Amino acid sequence: GPQEMTLRNNRAVVTVNAVRDRLRVLLVSGVPHPGERTWRNLLKSDPSVDLVHFTILRPPEKQDGTPIHELSLIAFPTRELFEVKLRDFDLIVFDRYRRRGVLPAIYLDNVVDYVREGGALLEVVGPGFAGPFSLYRTPLSEVLPAEPTGAVLERGYLPRLTEDGLRHPVTGRLPGGPLTSLKDDIRWGRWFRQVEVLPSSGHTLMQGADDAPRLILDRVGKGRVAQMMSDQIWLWSRGFEGGGPHGELIRRLSHWLMREPELEENTLRGDVIGDRLEIV
Repeated sequence: GPQEMTLRNNRAVVTVNAVRDRLRVLLVSGVPHPGERTWRNLLKSDPSVDLVHFTILRPPEKQDGTPIHELSLIAFPTRELFEVKLRDFDLIVFDRYRRRGVLPAIYLDNVVDYVREGGALLEVVGPGFAGPFSLYRTPLSEVLPAEPTGAVLERGYLPRLTEDGLRHPVTGRLPGGPLTSLKDDIRWGRWFRQVEVLPSSGHTLMQGADDAPRLILDRVGKGRVAQMMSDQIWLWSRGFEGGGPHGELIRRLSHWLMREPELEENTLRGDVIGDRLEIV
């Protein structure tokens, strides 16, 4: 009021939690394979996610003489997705995608700009990532944290956490995994394929065969990027050798990429408990 000597006692500190109404995810599968249904089912089951999913069934080099009017396929709307509406998506997932003449380099340049400006990108690599048609041999190499060596490791191995992974909110305390020490028992099933890479940035949270990086997270500009070096998470979803926490891992990974506050790895929280301030 007009007679107040100070306005300091009119202030109050409040906490506001903002939640986005819907999260839009674009999932592009390069080939049909068992793992794509795992990603699709989990993303579709999340009520906070609007999923747009395309699978490349007929790339340009596949010409068998079938008339166009006899195909029950739709053309891949590259311009609409990767130019007009690209920034409407909160997360873009390339699942076993490789260069096949479907996405011109200019659209992959748009994805690089999208990430640097605050977007999120997840690449789930298959054997094609190690070959000459790898996405690393496109403009996306500017934001990807790991380079393929050309080797594909195909033998049974047990996914393991690294020291960073033991503490990171995305992989720390996953069901059946280590809790406080890397020596804790791991009750997960084996995987049988992994693409060998050389990390150039980011943090490796999981390892696989020959201690090669299996899951890498990185920040690029204002955005975030993750690479999973195997396409066999479906083995966990089908319970092979006891399975593993595929649902929880995918949920945490996708929401970290979309900057979920509860999954921030470098965060400081304070709570007042009675006459004591507890800082975590």
